[in-house]
Amino acid sequence: MRMIRAIVFWLHLAVAAAAGLVILMLAATGVVLSLEETVTGLAERRHLVAAPEGAQRLPPEEIAVAAGFTATSLSYRSDLRAPVRVYEGQDRYARVNPYTGQVLATGPGGLERFFESAHNWHRWFNVSGGSVRRARALTGAVNVAFLFLLVTGPILWIPRPVTRRSLANVILLRPGARGARRDLNWHQVVGIWSVLPLAVIAATGVATSYPAVGDRVYPMVGNAVPAGAWAVASASKGVGVDAVAISENSARVPDPDLRAVLATAEAWVPGWRTLIVNLPRPADSEVRVEVRGGRAGQPHRTGFLTVDAASGAERAWESFADDSPARRAQQFLRYAHTGEYWGLGGQLLAGLFSLAATLMVWTGLSLAVRRLRRFVRLQRAPPG
Repeated sequence: MRMIRAIVFWLHLAVAAAAGLVILMLAATGVVLSLEETVTGLAERRHLVAAPEGAQRLPPEEIAVAAGFTATSLSYRSDLRAPVRVYEGQDRYARVNPYTGQVLATGPGGLERFFESAHNWHRWFNVSGGSVRRARALTGAVNVAFLFLLVTGPILWIPRPVTRRSLANVILLRPGARGARRDLNWHQVVGIWSVLPLAVIAATGVATSYPAVGDRVYPMVGNAVPAGAWAVASASKGVGVDAVAISENSARVPDPDLRAVLATAEAWVPGWRTLIVNLPRPADSEVRVEVRGGRAGQPHRTGFLTVDAASGAERAWESFADDSPARRAQQFLRYAHTGEYWGLGGQLLAGLFSLAATLMVWTGLSLAVRRLRRFVRLQRAPPG
């Protein structure tokens, strides 16, 4: 038994030494990213506008023009005080007062660029071009290494023999400990209480980093992910026959009525939080609207409504329940990794356990450095 523990220890130490710094970077950026939506939401509050009593928002067409560039989508929030975000592609937007048309600010700003940089470091070391795929494979390999450390760690942490006092040393913090004893105590205690959530975070990271792994995992996981159809207000779910007939028989595509499109989307799902209206091109007869009932990382509370551009009549509704099991699994694992799937609480818990991983790696590397120093001192000591 001692020999097995010795082998496990040296393997654990070797893997930690090889991957520790990268795991530390992933954990630290994970902590930062867990706060992204909360921090940016608080920062967004400074752009709230006064909503005059009884006032109506400007038509979407006017808001799009007010931005001063070629708009591709409009993002509305259910909060009547929130500005409308007018996007040109994905990298440029303007916050527009929906009652006056005034441009309040343009983005992305420094805070958003900071979080985008954190995303890039967390996913692929902030590289670009052809290096992204290799960097992403490396982060996947580091997640595998972290999984190995999480599996072998408890083997080393469980005391021999098991007594009340020895168990207390590995499950309770010892405030009076100093130096190596403190680092070992923190390493063991944090590891024991965090091992299962961190194993989930690491395993989902592997599945999202390696497409080949995901292709095997998604069909198995998909059947276990609840479909959770998102209830809609309208009884009709499908293609509006009259709207299609108008579109097919008309020689010219009618001008879009984005106010009618927006009204249909607002009434479609009770309790919506965000509507993203993708503006139609001149030849388009339909408008696609993304309807979110929760936060950005909750695909089970997100749907896509296709609306007739001219009349505002609904044509089709696609929700999380309509996706294939494999697609549902892909979305679930992606946002289970960050905790976003379970809303703000899940995201903050993921951040808390990422902080625990940061502390585990830091104390583990500290113990490894102390061991190395002792070894060097022994080698340099004169014989006899």
